[in-house]
Amino acid sequence: MRVVAVLLLMALHLGACADAVDPTLGTEQAFSLYGFLDPTASRQALRVVPIVGAIDGDTLSALPVEVTSVERGTGRTASWRDSAFTFRDGSTGHVFVADYTPTSGETVEVRVEETTGERRVTRVEVEVAPLQRPVLGTVLTTGAAVTYPIQIQAPRVLTTELVFRVVGLAEAPLDTVAVPFADVAPFTDVGGGMWGLDLDFLPTARAFLASPQVRGATLRLVDVTARVFVTGPQWDVPPAGLDEDRIIEPGTFSNVTGGFGFVGSGFWASTRWTPSLATQSRAGFLVEADPASVLTINEVSGGGWVELYNPTPETLPIGGYRVAVGADRATIPAGQSIAGFGFTVVRVAATLQRGPVVLESLSCVPLVDLDVGALPDDPDVFSFGSYPDGRSRQIGEFAQYRDFDLFRGLIAPTPGAPNRPVSHISVANEVFTTGADGWVETINRLGIRSVLVTDDPDRTLSEWVQARRVGDFWVADETPGRLVLDQLGGEVVVVVLRNKNPPRVYDVRPYGPQVPGQSSGLLPDGERANWTEGLRPTPGAANALARFGL
Repeated sequence: MRVVAVLLLMALHLGACADAVDPTLGTEQAFSLYGFLDPTASRQALRVVPIVGAIDGDTLSALPVEVTSVERGTGRTASWRDSAFTFRDGSTGHVFVADYTPTSGETVEVRVEETTGERRVTRVEVEVAPLQRPVLGTVLTTGAAVTYPIQIQAPRVLTTELVFRVVGLAEAPLDTVAVPFADVAPFTDVGGGMWGLDLDFLPTARAFLASPQVRGATLRLVDVTARVFVTGPQWDVPPAGLDEDRIIEPGTFSNVTGGFGFVGSGFWASTRWTPSLATQSRAGFLVEADPASVLTINEVSGGGWVELYNPTPETLPIGGYRVAVGADRATIPAGQSIAGFGFTVVRVAATLQRGPVVLESLSCVPLVDLDVGALPDDPDVFSFGSYPDGRSRQIGEFAQYRDFDLFRGLIAPTPGAPNRPVSHISVANEVFTTGADGWVETINRLGIRSVLVTDDPDRTLSEWVQARRVGDFWVADETPGRLVLDQLGGEVVVVVLRNKNPPRVYDVRPYGPQVPGQSSGLLPDGERANWTEGLRPTPGAANALARFGL
């Protein structure tokens, strides 16, 4: 977008010379300030440029200033410390940092005051953007187009990019590589505080495949992520844009009092999905499988039925496909389809005793199979399937468990509805994300010898964080590369090791944005249906609501 290019031009210009060479000679103002507050980060940075009257100032000595910030509503304060910073072009400057996460939706005043001489003050007020994630709506598919509607509630969306995770790049032909692509239509203000993009996927994907990053390689697509940079209202650039020749002049596009520059707020937010194989093929990605091969055999019951799950956002036609369980077969009626992220239940026989279960194509070619072994005798109490829906992850790290799946096993029967365990022998009871010292608290039944927690179940089990016993609870500490707790929200996955049983996922807990200093959890403890925001962080103790001033 033009606005982004202009702002980057401003930043590059400011980084092209040492701080002692400021273009605003002769002014009574004290400092120029540049940066933005990120409510998803545990550390903030602000460039402070002294406005001096000589070009030979000592920019590496500590500035004689005090930098503080205060939130108008909460009263939270932060002190910022100076650091001499060398930029990529070799220039130097002062970047003040604070170990602080701004509160979403608050107004923050940043104050820079000289500690010598006239004690001049430069200040700026910043409205922190509210934390939200973009949401993918119902996909619109026609003969000529596939449109992914994406919306987010935000004061403003400044820029957008897609990230294609692909396999087949020349430099890493067997690896899955994330490739950013910025040539994307912008989000627009659709009213009511919402910004939206109707992503016309086919031409966008074809442009990506023709881009220099791909260099003509034939790629398989793993998934797509839409990333947006959400900002506060300070980034409200005039509709006609800004003159690129004037953006670097003092006072232009400035919200600073007693000085120059610009300080805003913003953060990156994203949503990820996997297009259907039919859409991938139309876009030009390599697809060699039947479109229905993305479906999963989600649940199998001794009562004679099999449930299929569609992990893509697009409706898939499945009329004429067959489900086979041993010698029993059932053909799905003509014209039937399965909605995006939806279920279809197929009655195969009066009863089923054991697998394997196979989904066959229109030409009877096996597409998806699941070896369920012997099915439970009581189909009203037990079935076999995935929890959560569609998930599967073979345990390849340990030889004794190599034939087991972290996400599959006995579950409660839920035909045509989301799967759930027979019982939650371990639950995520509380999640705390503020700063770099977050944690996850679990409640476990007796007999559990180990609990492992992560945010990414594709990691090997040895990389998951082992929870430690704290009173009647277990606590897993945030650890880079093993358990990362995003201030914007995410999910935590809990695996239990019990006696000689193989590792198994017993809880997956999505959590949303948190107010700094507050947690989210079950209230009362262990009541899985009562996930509550705004708790007082109590690792290893009973959950409680936060009180004002906490």
